Amino acid sequence: MALTLAISEAHARVPEGVEPLLLLPTVDGQEKRTPAVFWQHKGAWHAEAKTWAALGVVLKPEETGVLPAAALGVGFDVDEGEAVVHVTIPADRLPTQEGARRGRSSELSPAAPGVLVNYSISGLVSGVSQGASMGFDARTAGRWGVVSTTGQFNARTGQGGEFRRGVTRWQRDDLDRQVTWQAGDVFAGSSREIVGLGGVRVARDPRALDPTTPTYPVPFLGGIALDPGTVEVLANEARVLRQDVGRGPFVVNGNPLSTGASRTQVVVRDAYGRESVLSDQRFYVAPTLLRQGLTTWDVALGRVREDESTYGTLGASGNVAWGFNDRWTLRAGGQADEHQQGHLTLGATTALGTFGTLDVEAGHSSGGGWRWGIAYDYQGPEFGVRLEHERNDRFWRLRSRVALDIQERTRASVSWRPHRDLSLRAGYTALQTDRTSTHFADAGVTLRRGAHQFGAGVVRDFERQETRLDLGYQLALGQQRIAARVRSAPEADVWALRYAGSIDVQETPVSVAAEIEDGSRGREARGVASWVTDVGQARVSAGSGYGTSYASGTFTGAVHVDRQGLSFLRPASSAFAVIDVPGQANVPVRVGGRVVGRTNAKGRLVTGEVGALIPTQVRLDDRALPLGVQLGDTEKTAMSGRLAGMHVSFPVRTNSARIFRVTGVAIAPGTRAKTEREETQVGFDGVVYLEHSEPGQAIDVEGVCMATVPNELGPALDVTPLPCR
Repeated sequence: MALTLAISEAHARVPEGVEPLLLLPTVDGQEKRTPAVFWQHKGAWHAEAKTWAALGVVLKPEETGVLPAAALGVGFDVDEGEAVVHVTIPADRLPTQEGARRGRSSELSPAAPGVLVNYSISGLVSGVSQGASMGFDARTAGRWGVVSTTGQFNARTGQGGEFRRGVTRWQRDDLDRQVTWQAGDVFAGSSREIVGLGGVRVARDPRALDPTTPTYPVPFLGGIALDPGTVEVLANEARVLRQDVGRGPFVVNGNPLSTGASRTQVVVRDAYGRESVLSDQRFYVAPTLLRQGLTTWDVALGRVREDESTYGTLGASGNVAWGFNDRWTLRAGGQADEHQQGHLTLGATTALGTFGTLDVEAGHSSGGGWRWGIAYDYQGPEFGVRLEHERNDRFWRLRSRVALDIQERTRASVSWRPHRDLSLRAGYTALQTDRTSTHFADAGVTLRRGAHQFGAGVVRDFERQETRLDLGYQLALGQQRIAARVRSAPEADVWALRYAGSIDVQETPVSVAAEIEDGSRGREARGVASWVTDVGQARVSAGSGYGTSYASGTFTGAVHVDRQGLSFLRPASSAFAVIDVPGQANVPVRVGGRVVGRTNAKGRLVTGEVGALIPTQVRLDDRALPLGVQLGDTEKTAMSGRLAGMHVSFPVRTNSARIFRVTGVAIAPGTRAKTEREETQVGFDGVVYLEHSEPGQAIDVEGVCMATVPNELGPALDVTPLPCR
């Protein structure tokens, strides 16, 4: 009925005297299931626009109504006897293929139970005094968020002990809205004006909450592949992307391009090895911009933190930035305090084509204060330059009493790397605050020749009218390094020799270093050794000079505690994982493709070698499981929250699998055998494998006999005979 209707509708557009045909199309070798209506007029084959679109031909907006195949460039070969038409669509008329896009991160995994504490324990013994210090970073998490606190205990002979509190905060991340909620010690303001508050902060922060998706504009690269092949994207002659494409137009995302300027080529290679450069152009990727339509903001309210235990003025801070388009990002910010003081700033960042970015900002504060700033930045594969100037005239900002009030700041830096073995740099800095003044210029050069590296640097302090010169040389011999440096400065001439390398101590790599230095203050010698264990990092050092000697040691690690007890691990700076395989000891665990350890006697492994908000593959080596133990899964993808842990559990599906041999009667292989929990088949020699065997369980060998599982299952590796009656 539908086909008859289609032919009837086509008659309205077919010229008089022309009969339409119902043909079964084969498009680029793939047969379609539904016939379509075509007709021939004046030697050319025609069809309606919707028919061509249904076959996969990409039409232009103005291409409507009846269209001839020749005008579209479509190959058309009709076999009227078989009522079949072979259609060949040109490459530029095929739908655009889009490369795989990195989507939003998956859902967070359940939070790890218990509390994680990163710790650092240090001790110092010298000819003058002795001291000890312990720093900690404690965290616990749940569906309600993360609570963390940091601090440090210090003790020294003759001075007693003290505790210095760090940051205590509750934080909850809403990944769907990309919003962070915080309470406690928070940091507010833009990157130019950071202030610590004791209060609350709410922020939309896609940079932190979706780290796999760039917040800045990235180019889309594309072309047309005449045949199936492989597309490669080269940036500054280095391959950054490779993927397979079919025949036709394609578009790939430029996420892999590095920031700054790059000459980018899109190259397609077909199955015969033919190579075509489809695009060769320059791009500038600027991470300081926001992609079009993206908005970020933060709002905070609290009292300014003066030190670890004192909070002062009540104040508020707010900032917003908006990607107006892919070349302009606009922003505004403001601060105020309880004394009716405040300021407002407006700024913008723009991309100057492929010649870098320009940033401008101006602000006005209560009391008639003003602020303005301008910055230019360009980073290329060989050359880079950054220029910035800021001036504040009685400009008020929310800050602690100990923070510096910057009045004027000028910075300039230039780098040039004509080839990979030679790099040069130069810089200029002038800083004026309410308490200090700094004014200096510096320049340096580094040259590599095989195992040799030479370096030189000069600093001119215009405030003190002093010049410092540094010269250095390093020889690399495998993992060993031998270095020498000389410094010439007013009343501070120094020369030094240093050795660094690695040795194995009982199959543990140990990094060692020794240095001797001689200068205007005298001669000093020191040595350092450090190594990594399964539960932390250790470092010991000793030295003598300047009339005394000393020895010190530091151990840094982490401990996780919950109802199952203690687990010791290396420091977990970002996130951690608690992996449970209940009751299964010594099972190797891979995280992100790398073995990070084995489960303990309770079947648990705690590791800090995971990244926050990054989907991570956790895999077990099930070959280490005892015979008879089966898991529901041996591989999972999990994701941890920021500063939190993820709990990844691999439940044991059964640990009662056993092998039996039915005796007493002859049973044909393949005969069904059933219990109350499962159904299986009898193998050769009467062998029966049960995943869920239980003491006293009845086994019905269908149509032959009945057997009973003994009251003691026995070892999993044993084959237990069962009389069958």
